[in-house]
Amino acid sequence: MDPFMGMCATTGIAACCLGGLTLHSWLGLVPSAVAAAATGASPSDVAALLPVPARRRIRAARILVIDEISMLDATLLDAIDGLCRFVRSTLTSPMGGLTVLFCGDFVQLAPVAGQGVFKGSFSFRAVVWKALFGKRAVVLATAHRHGGDPSYLGLLRRLRCAELTEADVLALQSRVVDGVAPVDAVSLYATVEEARRHNQHRLGALGKRTITYVAENFGGRLSSDAARVVLDSLTPAPDSLVLCLNAAVLAVSNAYFHRHGVCSGWRGTVVGFQASGGAQGEAEELPMVEFKLPSGVLRRIVVSRTNFMAATVTGDAAGHSSSHSSSYNPVRRQLPLVLGWALTIHKAQGMTLELAYVTLSCVFTFSMVCQLAARDEQT
Repeated sequence: MDPFMGMCATTGIAACCLGGLTLHSWLGLVPSAVAAAATGASPSDVAALLPVPARRRIRAARILVIDEISMLDATLLDAIDGLCRFVRSTLTSPMGGLTVLFCGDFVQLAPVAGQGVFKGSFSFRAVVWKALFGKRAVVLATAHRHGGDPSYLGLLRRLRCAELTEADVLALQSRVVDGVAPVDAVSLYATVEEARRHNQHRLGALGKRTITYVAENFGGRLSSDAARVVLDSLTPAPDSLVLCLNAAVLAVSNAYFHRHGVCSGWRGTVVGFQASGGAQGEAEELPMVEFKLPSGVLRRIVVSRTNFMAATVTGDAAGHSSSHSSSYNPVRRQLPLVLGWALTIHKAQGMTLELAYVTLSCVFTFSMVCQLAARDEQT
């Protein structure tokens, strides 16, 4: 990772897709620092609670990129502004003189109202926003995910503004199905428990021999339990993955994109298993997964374990250490797959799904509707 660039996102899944860190991790916002900021503490008081490596990162950086900016609270952004000014000893420049690039869609997931002064207000309401950008903003108008379907793209744009036409409503109603989700669809749920139950039901219904892949977690200076909690929240890789023949899976990284054209969110089917040496030298049966590419080509890949890194708020940026044991940063070595029958709407962030099924009764905000409608090519 470039030490002069903070490549961040407001969620762990988005950060993993970028190959970066969560904003809290990069800044070193330990719970005590967040709590202090929530009570309106001064930048110097908040800075005193940051780990030393985090303060070094802030001072050394030249550029700060924040993806999924819609989920950043305005008051927190102002607190970060004050923190950066103090740590970088540049009190008169917004964000302490950092060049910033904020990316996101304010019609999608909104900030979550938190403790103290964090009220869930959009970041463009922050005092520092005008100082940073004024009226300067670049609107990216070209949609790549839905570029091949101009009618659906138009519907999405009108949905964003709550300006659906009668034809749009009829088009959406034409996609309503009764009862069971289509076999090839990924079901999207609002809660983790709903998605877990759906996946377990579909896996059990296959009635085949299962293989369990337990992640290898390297906690660095964290305890094993603490590392597991961090890795569960900051990476898409599961701590335990159970597969069998004909199981539906989703790729959760771009590890096979450049060589095979399979990117995060692609759905495949386990068509076999192949023996391979495990990480500790023992034999391990790796799944052979068949993916259907957009071109229609079927691609079979023997999927092996890969590293998912998550910087903690107490350590250096991911990838700076040469060994797992000495690093502050937890690392999870696991297959880059999850069961592919169901996901939560939040876990689908950053993915392009070929076909999705949504139970709208579980959706509780308008922004979630926009988020899920933009995830897939067919809903």
